[in-house]
Amino acid sequence: MNYKHLTIEERSCIRKYYVEGLSYRKIAKLIVRRPSTVSREIRRNCTHMYDIPTYYPHTAQKKYLLRRSYCHRGMFHNQEILDYIDARLRETWSPEQIANTPCDLPMPSYKTIYRWMYDKYLTAPLKSLRRKGKSKGKKETRGKFNLGKSIRKRDRAVYKREEFGHWEADTVVSGRGKTKACFATLAERKTRYYIAVKMPNKSAA
Repeated sequence: MNYKHLTIEERSCIRKYYVEGLSYRKIAKLIVRRPSTVSREIRRNCTHMYDIPTYYPHTAQKKYLLRRSYCHRGMFHNQEILDYIDARLRETWSPEQIANTPCDLPMPSYKTIYRWMYDKYLTAPLKSLRRKGKSKGKKETRGKFNLGKSIRKRDRAVYKREEFGHWEADTVVSGRGKTKACFATLAERKTRYYIAVKMPNKSAA
């Protein structure tokens, strides 16, 4: 007999019986499935919330549809490899390490591993990542003043603008072309008094 994939209705029943504390064998008997099918379904799709294992039928269905879509498109799919990647991620390996460390199994690229994690194709939680992916935003290129304390490190009165004499310093640099134009700006917190001074160049000095 050909294997028939679990339906969302069956997954909902598994959720109900699992929460009630029934054994895998008892759940399998109630939904007319093999105990190994129920065990594999819960093991593959169980998530840990505050270290408490929980099974969600809609999440399991989403993972199943994602796996099926990958197979239909001829994409990389092998449960042994997925289990290997999950195990390494739980040992705090980075996707770059997993993809580039030689082993007996063919590995996807690190970008694929990141995508599988974000799409919940893998069971390892995102918190197992030492870095949450690469930043795609633009990095700050303006200069910074290192004199005095940051506004965030000053007293609460600074935030309430109750006292005169608290200044914020910053720089303004043109983002277009190769112009050397640069302004140093000073803003007093209470009065909003603003000073802008043109700098001779954009050097650190």
